[in-house]
Amino acid sequence: MRSRFFYILQGGLAGFFFGTSAIFIRFLPLMDPFTIGFYRLIISSIILTIITMIFYRATLFETFKNKGFKASILGIVIGGHFAAYISSVKYTTIMNATVLTNMTPVFASLFSWIFYQVKLSSISSLGITLSLIGMVAIFWGAGNGEANIIGDFEAVVAALLWALYLVFGRKVRLESHPITIMIPIYLASSILLLLFGFFFGNPRQPLASEIPTILGLAIFPTTLGHTLSFSSLKGLQPYQTAILSLLEPIVATLLAIPLFNEIPQVNALIGALLIFVGIYLVLGIER
Repeated sequence: MRSRFFYILQGGLAGFFFGTSAIFIRFLPLMDPFTIGFYRLIISSIILTIITMIFYRATLFETFKNKGFKASILGIVIGGHFAAYISSVKYTTIMNATVLTNMTPVFASLFSWIFYQVKLSSISSLGITLSLIGMVAIFWGAGNGEANIIGDFEAVVAALLWALYLVFGRKVRLESHPITIMIPIYLASSILLLLFGFFFGNPRQPLASEIPTILGLAIFPTTLGHTLSFSSLKGLQPYQTAILSLLEPIVATLLAIPLFNEIPQVNALIGALLIFVGIYLVLGIER
């Protein structure tokens, strides 16, 4: 029987790989967000399809037959999430983009309360309040230095869309294989991003110098990150996996300091701290 440490390690590695996403995006300055998202998801879809054709072929066909349409709808939502997140990384600081995008648990709790009448505890309500105050603190300093209010806003939109995916897609995910279900979701997302690219971006083939970065983006934060995060749920509670995912903004911020000389401002640090504490409370950490 695998030890608890094994699953903690998986969740921690997932959070670390998530943290590389913004770094890879920054190394693609000449490519628009829609094109980046398209390549990221289509390559990840190909990798996952190869894996499932070898190990889960029957499950893959069953997934497309029974859950293909619902997964495609979720893919459209996730496509919007990726477009907003990638664009936010290009506009604002890496710290702001990753911290604000990780407000997903806060928005998911609000959506559960609004749409499903899930009662919020006083501690969860306090957590939501602290996170929203932290978000305002980050917005307050936007425009100073490297931060940008447009990018900050896009990061919040990315968090909102991810929260919608988690809340309305919960049943689909619970009834599906964690790997095979991602293929129709990612395929639908990539198609949406390609179409958006033709209307609002500038789709093109990647330059030779961009290929390693695109592959890194598709493999590490997308394929490995999401797979390890799903796998860690076998031995951890969802809130524990979510807490480990908060390594993303920490790793991304630490990498951005030497790579892009992005030194976090005081208001951003205070806002991030409030958001982290708020998420900690919203997730209902066991005492």
